Amino acid sequence: MSQHALFYRRPARSWDEALPVGNGRLGAMIFGGVGEEIIELNEDTLWSGYPQKREDEDFYQNLERVKQLLAAEDRVGADEFIGQNMLKFNSAGYLPAGKIKLTFAASPSPDYRRELDLTTACQLTVNGGEEREWIASFPHQVLAMRYRGEGFTLELDSALEHDLGGGANDLYLEGRCPVHARYGELRQTDGMRTCGIRYRVQVRLLAPAAAICRAGNTLTFTGGEATVLVAIRTSFIDWQTMPDDFSYPARCEADLDRASELGFAGLKQAHVVDYQSLYLRSGLELTETAADLLPTDDRLQNCQKEFTPALAALLYHFGRYLLIASSRSGTQPANLQGIWNPLPLPPWGCNYTTNINLEMNYWHAEAANLTECAEPLFAFARECAQAGAHTARQLYHADGWCLHHNSDLWRFTLPASGQARWGFWPVGGLWICRHLFEHYQYSLNADFLRQYFPVLRGAAAFLLDVLVQDDDGYYTTTPATSPENGYLDPAAGKAVCVCRYGSAMDLELAREILEHTLKAAQILKMDDPLLARAETVLGNLRPLAVGSLGQLLEYDEDYEEAEITHRHLSHLYGVYPGELFTPERNRDLLRASEVSLVRRQDHSTGWAMGWRLALWARFHNPVKTKVMLKEFLTPIDPAAAMSQNGGIYPNLFAAHPPFQIDANFGAAAGILEMLVQSHRQTAEGVMILELLPAIPDDWTSGSIKGVRCRNALTVSFAWQDRQITKFEMTSQIGQTIMLITPGGATLVDLAADETLIKRNI
Repeated sequence: MSQHALFYRRPARSWDEALPVGNGRLGAMIFGGVGEEIIELNEDTLWSGYPQKREDEDFYQNLERVKQLLAAEDRVGADEFIGQNMLKFNSAGYLPAGKIKLTFAASPSPDYRRELDLTTACQLTVNGGEEREWIASFPHQVLAMRYRGEGFTLELDSALEHDLGGGANDLYLEGRCPVHARYGELRQTDGMRTCGIRYRVQVRLLAPAAAICRAGNTLTFTGGEATVLVAIRTSFIDWQTMPDDFSYPARCEADLDRASELGFAGLKQAHVVDYQSLYLRSGLELTETAADLLPTDDRLQNCQKEFTPALAALLYHFGRYLLIASSRSGTQPANLQGIWNPLPLPPWGCNYTTNINLEMNYWHAEAANLTECAEPLFAFARECAQAGAHTARQLYHADGWCLHHNSDLWRFTLPASGQARWGFWPVGGLWICRHLFEHYQYSLNADFLRQYFPVLRGAAAFLLDVLVQDDDGYYTTTPATSPENGYLDPAAGKAVCVCRYGSAMDLELAREILEHTLKAAQILKMDDPLLARAETVLGNLRPLAVGSLGQLLEYDEDYEEAEITHRHLSHLYGVYPGELFTPERNRDLLRASEVSLVRRQDHSTGWAMGWRLALWARFHNPVKTKVMLKEFLTPIDPAAAMSQNGGIYPNLFAAHPPFQIDANFGAAAGILEMLVQSHRQTAEGVMILELLPAIPDDWTSGSIKGVRCRNALTVSFAWQDRQITKFEMTSQIGQTIMLITPGGATLVDLAADETLIKRNI
């Protein structure tokens, strides 16, 4: 179980040591306390604010002013002008529902243990004769605890404005979200509303009536066996409707009634069947050592001396577990912390940051065989396309739709306040669209592609309307930024972030969306006047350039970098997650990208190391992939986290710091890239499937199953001493692929729905 479980010999001392459970909509962090247990609760639609249409009538005129400043080479002035005049609004913040406090009479036992079993998504705390087992049920939409012991008292509380009440065996908390919760300011009301979303947390205790006592807002259970059920419902309706569905108390009651009929055993059985239908599709097994039998926090402390392969397998499985627990069909997408947040004013609003973090949450979804978990992201893209059409028209006088670097429950698409280096970046929608086309590449589902073609087309239409021609006649963006990075202005010697003509990432995203839109139209046999225009522009996009040090230029000139080791790697998008630079395509830019990656160095924030891991895998560098995994797993003390950079908390949550879940997902994606790659094509257009392209030398044996690849392939294989000992591949279509293993390359012909099994290749 060392590759499929987290376990500890002591309770959590802080939130970053607690263990997460979730069903996509409901989340809980469980501390495993002895005398007192805390359960922090979340629900995915609890955000500040409400739907609003914000207007910036001066934006387009200000945009023209920035272009003039850049034409006059006043880069500092352009940077400052954007920050002072064009970044006026903010997205909403994600909020906690509240917490359950359980108080026990028990004393610490020498056989204390708490664990999270990733194969069943069950969290268990054992303290002597007392047991507490938690699940988050997707089929029945409740959190549930099975309890055995001498009894407890139960209370509800929340950091948000609330009232308490209850019945004979129920407690409830009626909460009210603030209308504003960002940048250190929590505001309950404004001129339009007295509060935002309303919600109820309701707890029901199932036990013999004689064992239950309610006094005020406390429930007491006198001992034996009991089940605690937790339901949360909110007044949220959808992203564009005022949150005034006041049936949420009745829906809470209905959830609890349905769950009560089954009891814990029935709930758990349905939960495990549902969860394992996703989790058991894929699995990675690597060599275990005696060190892997230690508690998880001890394994992390030891890994800097002895990094065991099994710890990488656990990291992969934990990334898959977290996606299942935070993103399911019909829920909101996973945010900066998935669904787990205890703070009314969390870092960065715990929102959707679309200049890397939201996308990274879903990097592993297709290959890890969890495509259903990406459905909330697809829905998000469709809704942002609706919201972003108004933004494109008003701010840029453009067709189609756009999205900047922040969004939220209400599908905020405007530039966010602050500095130009993050706030001015109107191409976030292009990156989101990558996931739509990538889903087609993996599934070959033409119906899906047809459904989302308008979203792809709208993003391309916006791009075509905002592109300009540079001095050489090439099409490019202007003004341009590279997310959150900057360079030294050659005239002023000051760090700035805005350049005149097309950052590398802008141009890579532009090429990708135009290629994907044209390819989708070809597959679907679409006839659209936009397509001819897209072909013309695609053939004349501003080319990327290589600098004096052999590096890929991030900006339009060979500027001196303001921060060589910057966390963002935006200009390397064409290597990963894109596939614009490969040994078969743009080889010179691939080499320049590797030079840039070396210059960025290894240790960084958590998610930035996840990106570095995936990039080094694409560069087929097993030494660097091992270095990055070891750096990623640097133990972080929660009490001193903000004084450190990157690493991992005792509960395997990745540290920016603070916790950001994108790093966990990025690491899982990077591990997959070490094992299987399917993004390349031969000159003849044959897909290349490569096995073990970047595994460290000490991963001498192992196996992986259920990996999804492009062209509707699924592969499983085992290896020993870098030889593939067993290989199984199923194709949904008839096709020829180029199979590359450490033993060599061969062409393989597959019929539709054929399963190919080979040994010792």
